[in-house]
Amino acid sequence: MPAERLLEAAVSLFAQHGFDAVSTGAVATAAGLTQSMVHYHFGTKEKLWKAAVEHLMHARGNMFSLNMEDLRDVDDLSRLKVMLRRFISANAADPDLTRILIHEGMNDSPRLKWLAKRYMVRGYATFNAAIESATKSGVIRRLPARDVTNIIVGACVLTFTLSRLLNEVYGELPTSAEAVSSLSDTLLEVLFKGLEAKSRP
Repeated sequence: MPAERLLEAAVSLFAQHGFDAVSTGAVATAAGLTQSMVHYHFGTKEKLWKAAVEHLMHARGNMFSLNMEDLRDVDDLSRLKVMLRRFISANAADPDLTRILIHEGMNDSPRLKWLAKRYMVRGYATFNAAIESATKSGVIRRLPARDVTNIIVGACVLTFTLSRLLNEVYGELPTSAEAVSSLSDTLLEVLFKGLEAKSRP
């Protein structure tokens, strides 16, 4: 469908170049369509950008749902570890969302405020709550939840956002199943050997 093709092209271009550097004409060309089709389906570039982000977030929700109902009966430490593994896998599967966030995060704009309010606040809050719950139950050390969340997010997303650079450095992409599994294991080892309480109540 034309709208779907335009969204896929928009996601790729906005992730690579950022909002300001991408024209609706470039999106249309990448999708193999005319510029008039962009205006017909989305109206403006701003609306196209929002639709592209919503398209990405819908896909991300299928890979990393903020609804943790399936982990309700899991202990706090195991829940946090499962969340990390899922988060890493989601970012490995599609780093374009993070690339868009990096572009937008460098400037104070209405798009950034929309992103934060609509999606990011809840996402960060989910990790903060899991960390605070694990802290209260005594299975991890008492550290600022916000700082721990930022460390987790940074470690999980930058590896895949910089995949092309890491391919030049190491001669292989970090997105293979083996590389993703290795990163998950290593991050959990580094984080929780330092975060786990020495003695539990």
